[in-house]
Amino acid sequence: MAAESAWTMPKGELMKGKKGLILGVANANSIAWGIAQQLAAQGAELAFTYLGEGLERRVRPLAESVDAKLIVQADVTDDASMDAAFAEIEKTFGTIDFVVHSVAFANKNELQGSFVDNTTRDSFLLAMNISVFSFVDVARRASKLMPNGGSMITMTYLGAERAIPNYNTMGVAKAGLEAATRYIARDLGPKGIRVNAISAGAMR
Repeated sequence: MAAESAWTMPKGELMKGKKGLILGVANANSIAWGIAQQLAAQGAELAFTYLGEGLERRVRPLAESVDAKLIVQADVTDDASMDAAFAEIEKTFGTIDFVVHSVAFANKNELQGSFVDNTTRDSFLLAMNISVFSFVDVARRASKLMPNGGSMITMTYLGAERAIPNYNTMGVAKAGLEAATRYIARDLGPKGIRVNAISAGAMR
């Protein structure tokens, strides 16, 4: 059964002929999934990534409901996995026009209490690797498939600018992501590739 959202954009052709990659759909409540639905409704052709069998069981039915052209595993912490994923993306599409990056992670045990007391080196580095470096890596790879320019967006949050209780390491990672976005935009702008971070409101 096709996944449903509370609000659906009327179908149109705004994105007809455009091809893009969606990273980070976790379930039907994901911001990335909401974006993907609207892109599909406007005629875009989509590829989705997932990590592991557990997420595949959630992502695949959603992706199939919008006639995804590709559903591929991609571990953003593993270069070989990313090499394989982008090889499949290039094989399927040739070139792409946009990327939606909605990938983030922080150890849930460190998203509470004192940031200073609870943050460990390994968890901090993992959060930065998945939440920040992954966008740098994806931007580098995806830009090679955008000879005619394109667009990349990633997801940030107010916790990048303010110390939000219990956001802790994730807030620091989002601040790093925003800085990375500016540098990526500087480098890719001359190639006609727009790069932006969207600061969405809190979700349940």
